Amino acid sequence: MIGIPPNDDELDLDGDETHEPEQQPSIAQQDTDQAEPERSFVYEDAEQWLHGYALPRYLRKYGPSGHAWAPNWYEYPEVYSVVSALWETWEQMRWDGPQQILVFYRDFFYPLMDRLTSPDGPFHAYDKVMHPQLPEMFPVDNAPDGYFRSSV
Repeated sequence: MIGIPPNDDELDLDGDETHEPEQQPSIAQQDTDQAEPERSFVYEDAEQWLHGYALPRYLRKYGPSGHAWAPNWYEYPEVYSVVSALWETWEQMRWDGPQQILVFYRDFFYPLMDRLTSPDGPFHAYDKVMHPQLPEMFPVDNAPDGYFRSSV
């Protein structure tokens, strides 16, 4: 096997001829050295993401002439599933930069939130007097402790 010449900073400049070349890392060591850093989540669960990220960015007219929402959203299986999927998708896509966040909004967030809150969506039967000030975040109750799968 042909050896690779040492880098300039590896040259023996003090005249010591007994300098031994560094050991090359094994393939297993190279694999662990090149492993991607763990991608931690920003939000602990879907509820925290909905309260802290999604609803503050999705301000719509609420009530009979606007979007439908129920504070106990987590009890609606469709909404629970979609919000959980949106959270996990956002957590993954945010690592890929601002362009992917735009894709997230275009392909996932807006279509799904519009569908969930549409007059014929899962909250169609929830009856609540429209809040007079627009726009505000939909009312939301905290889910019971341990209700959501956690990222920690």
